[in-house]
Amino acid sequence: MKNETFDIIELRPATKHYYGDSVEVAEILLEDGLLVKASTIDIPLGHSRYGGPIADLPKDFPYPDDLRFAGQLDLKQIAPHDKSGLLPKTGHLFFFADIIEDKGLVAYADIDNSELERVVKDHDDNFFEGVLIKEAFANTEKLSSRYRQPEDEDEEEYTNDEGVLWDYFEGSETSKIFGIFTHCQWQEEEILEVVNSNKVVLLQIGENGFNDEGVFSVLIDKNDLKNLNFSNCEFHWGQS
Repeated sequence: MKNETFDIIELRPATKHYYGDSVEVAEILLEDGLLVKASTIDIPLGHSRYGGPIADLPKDFPYPDDLRFAGQLDLKQIAPHDKSGLLPKTGHLFFFADIIEDKGLVAYADIDNSELERVVKDHDDNFFEGVLIKEAFANTEKLSSRYRQPEDEDEEEYTNDEGVLWDYFEGSETSKIFGIFTHCQWQEEEILEVVNSNKVVLLQIGENGFNDEGVFSVLIDKNDLKNLNFSNCEFHWGQS
């Protein structure tokens, strides 16, 4: 079994999700009190977050009409946990995406929170819910965790030489930067090709309190990240 270990920055969400004040939401989604109108919670300017109607952007930033705001990272909060040293130490990363077309935009601005301007765009489709990133911390993950024991005799005939199976859904519960690419519709060989390439996970938002079903991922070439070139990022949505 493969024993490689990867350093990651793990991300944990705040408890409450929020949606645009003008959006109509089915009552059943509001019963547990964990989804609330954006105006009812404190959303600090520039704080790291995933999705939702509220983006804090550089002044005069051209908001892309064909994409949804997917999130932003305050690197002063995130970068101290980066053992690789690949991330910028200051500034903000901004993510926009279309998960139907697997396309998007990543932008970087080395500016302070006070220089950001709040933009609100209520909508009721992809990324309509927002959630603050409550915690970021250094962690590790092992490639061996992507394999599992067979559950019955029928599965045993598909095991590899070490008697284990590739687990398509392992990793979906983690939100992170760096580490092993996750996509439940991809084959083992496809995932390992990414793992063994020069691509790194710039952002993965999984099912640990961010998404209910599905994993949003952004890949970037390591050299592009070093050069702060975000024009060639890849965007993926793995629906579980």
